[in-house]
Amino acid sequence: MAYFIDTYMERRRQQWLRSIHAVEAQANGKWYRGEINQKSIEGDTLVITATFPSLVEQSYTITASQVIDVRGEVASYQKRTIEKSAGQGVLIKITIPIYEV
Repeated sequence: MAYFIDTYMERRRQQWLRSIHAVEAQANGKWYRGEINQKSIEGDTLVITATFPSLVEQSYTITASQVIDVRGEVASYQKRTIEKSAGQGVLIKITIPIYEV
């Protein structure tokens, strides 16, 4: 049996979602801020998609991504390696499940 009431958890997820301000990708050693296209809640999961128009023109090696909150603090960080060619777009989808264990 869960300790927290479902409506409380839903409000907390909404609060987390509102606190997300930006998504950044590290490419060739430099951080680039993307444009958040969608922030939503699907069940118990926050879903954020961001595109990076500034990374389209050249080839890059993306090595990490991070989520920044409204206070400017890094809320999450993930290492990844993505090779991208010039002319390819960059879309990063982040899913963050928030549930009681």
